Amino acid sequence: MPATTAEEKLTQLRQLILNARSMPMSASCVINRGEVLDAIDDVVAHLPDEIADAQQVIDEKQSAIAAGEAKAGRIVEEAREQASELARQSEVVKVAEEIAAKVKADAEAEAEALRRETDLFIDSRMASFESVLHKTTSQVHTARARLAERSGLDAARTGS
Repeated sequence: MPATTAEEKLTQLRQLILNARSMPMSASCVINRGEVLDAIDDVVAHLPDEIADAQQVIDEKQSAIAAGEAKAGRIVEEAREQASELARQSEVVKVAEEIAAKVKADAEAEAEALRRETDLFIDSRMASFESVLHKTTSQVHTARARLAERSGLDAARTGS
């Protein structure tokens, strides 16, 4: 089954390097350059897709928050209208104000809960992307260091 996320693709790339045939008496290994480059290109090509997916989720959550806030505004406005109508009846004014305040508080609490849920979701997605990018950077750094070491060994052999 092919990898679907950048993190899974990077894990496969790491396995490709880990499973590479070792050079005798050396820390170097033999890897298929084409396979590694294809794997890296695949990760790079699909990162924008994952970022776009995350942006879509963010946009959907923001739309949900906006809808919740609009609903809260409508509820508050309806409560005001009801309170105004009830204010004409002096005995009911106090009850109407209490109901309006509760409806408003409930709507604001619901909107705040949606904001917190969205923020937590976005933070977890961003942490995941941060982790993937960190792993990628670390692996590229390690691969470059190994390449530099190998190049240094090759230069020492030809200079002897």
